[in-house]
Amino acid sequence: MKIYRKDGDSLEILVFPHETIRKGEYLLVSDVGRDYSLVVQVIDIKYIDSPGILDELVREGLLDKSNFVETDLIEVGRASRFLKDTKLATAIIRGSIKDGVFSSVYSDLPSRAYSKIERVSTSEVLRLVDGGEFKYKIGLGIDFDGNPVSIYAEKLDGSLTLITGMKGSGKSHLAKLLAVNLVSHGAPILIFDLNGEYLGLVEASGVEVFDPGKNLYFSLEYLGRDTVLNLMVNVLGLPGVSANIFNEVWDVAVRRGYGLSFDGLINVVNNYVRNLMIRDALISRLLILKSCRFLRDGSSVGLEDLFRDYRGVIINLRGLSSVERRILVEIFLSKLVDLLERNLLDPLFIFAEEAHLYVRDTYWEDVITRMRHFGLFVVFITNQPDSLGHEVFRQLDNIFIFRFQNDHDLEMLSRIANVDSATVKSIAKDLVRGRVLVLGEVVNNIPSIIDVHRLPYAAMGVTKRVFGGGRLAFTK
Repeated sequence: MKIYRKDGDSLEILVFPHETIRKGEYLLVSDVGRDYSLVVQVIDIKYIDSPGILDELVREGLLDKSNFVETDLIEVGRASRFLKDTKLATAIIRGSIKDGVFSSVYSDLPSRAYSKIERVSTSEVLRLVDGGEFKYKIGLGIDFDGNPVSIYAEKLDGSLTLITGMKGSGKSHLAKLLAVNLVSHGAPILIFDLNGEYLGLVEASGVEVFDPGKNLYFSLEYLGRDTVLNLMVNVLGLPGVSANIFNEVWDVAVRRGYGLSFDGLINVVNNYVRNLMIRDALISRLLILKSCRFLRDGSSVGLEDLFRDYRGVIINLRGLSSVERRILVEIFLSKLVDLLERNLLDPLFIFAEEAHLYVRDTYWEDVITRMRHFGLFVVFITNQPDSLGHEVFRQLDNIFIFRFQNDHDLEMLSRIANVDSATVKSIAKDLVRGRVLVLGEVVNNIPSIIDVHRLPYAAMGVTKRVFGGGRLAFTK
């Protein structure tokens, strides 16, 4: 391999026919005359486009179809074949190494005439750039060469993370792997499980599943006025004027002894609200809340108690209607923020599976904006990254990208801060199932391609198929 030229922050490297190269792998471009090297990552490979190549290919095709026999006395054909099979690799400069120390910037270039180009494994590059002492290791998978690659839980802590990719590419598998490792290190996590995909994690110590309406339920008294008002405004679309009246209704219910129950609040609305439209707006929304299987009068499950007894809490959203799902998620976000701000709960991770189905203009915006202040760190898992909005993309610290082929999705992902669009657009399309492109602080901003490890527990969430060995059977 030889340096051809530099274009912006990329090197173009000639790769000769006897050499092999893979998109996404790292190369070390070393200056033989001094202790200076560039660390570059291959993002594209193509054939060289030199003058005369097209003419030569046409000439070969003509000779193949004719009866002429070509005599190549000076082996021009051999040189031509060598030239035709030579490739041109585009590699992004990720940093430099001088005197054995890695830097994310480079101030010089190695000699084009006397440089040596060799492969370097992703795990070795990550080892070179790793700084600081970290305690909680997460074995993520292996690199191209089969070397183990690990990340550290401390680098997920305090960050906003996105796991995205096409259906069936391995998103949930990776999320489960991260969740299991975080729990094993003692980190509290909350998982919104839409399809029962995480139920197998109960095999891990300290993980419990909660089913809304069965072992998970809330009362109005526990939720409090602010949370109930958030539900009515953010989820059920209560207008501002009606929201102000609801504040008064709540106070009247407390002062007059109606009690904090759904029937009590409805009675207050009927007796004290004179405006028919406002009365109907309040009653209709109170009836919707009353119909939710996890909202009841009387007893309640305290969220602060859940994480006192368990490290991993799985909320099974399967079977809930779309409105119930959004109401339940809103309850958790509102109450968790309140408990964290009052120091009644330790910081925790939230795994939002299939986030695009319930993340809209709700309390998420406040969580994302102020999360570092009260200790709520979100991992979004979705195959529709554009559903999360620009508020999420502006603040992402880590992103795990599985295979994408839709140009619109790739364009959206390429807008993430600290990510060069060429890397995302070029590499994400060629990822096989179970292989992920990792970007962000968790890999010290060194884009890494990793084959994710298998899970130590039952995977769950496997797609059911018509011809998958179920009751459908054919006999001769």
